[in-house]
Amino acid sequence: GPVTPARILDIPTGWRGEATAYAQPRPGEVRVLLAHAGAIDPWSLDSALACGAYQSLEQALTLAPHEILDAIEASGLRGRGGAGFPTGTKWRAVALGRHTPKYVVCNADESEPCVFKDRVLIDTNPHQILEGMAIAAYAVGATEGVIYIRGEYAPQAALLEHAIHQATTGGYLGERILGTSFSLRLHVHRGAGAYICGEETAL
Repeated sequence: GPVTPARILDIPTGWRGEATAYAQPRPGEVRVLLAHAGAIDPWSLDSALACGAYQSLEQALTLAPHEILDAIEASGLRGRGGAGFPTGTKWRAVALGRHTPKYVVCNADESEPCVFKDRVLIDTNPHQILEGMAIAAYAVGATEGVIYIRGEYAPQAALLEHAIHQATTGGYLGERILGTSFSLRLHVHRGAGAYICGEETAL
């Protein structure tokens, strides 16, 4: 949408409305995660780097993992889901876990009706997501990461796969990231439309 009477006959031919432009903030909106929306070409690593992409990862890799966990807990950061679960608590539980290998999962299933927060982040700044996953993986001791994305998001899945390839080629993912001993492989896994698959234990 939005659908007007003049466009109704276009729907059977595949028209689904005009894509929302996220470049300009809405009145009263204070942007944090979307601070660079519209300023970055989401298909270009160079464009993301020009806006500061992977600088936080570079800084994080100079710290010990427990220092990152302490900073995340002190920040009060919470998950963006309905429960608002404390991120530091979740990360520390994984870091203290004795079993390996460990994984970081980005839940981009977004099955709830009219919820598009994940899609907006992917569409505007995919490298921000990859960088966040890399920092989380380093902090908890994970070497594998999965972005679980809803099957209907084919363009977004392609964009993420392209960004992963760019970041790996650039040395921000893959083996010995930025010349350190830390390695991380990321994968995109497309779902098949089951709502429950976005729930934590199902993931």
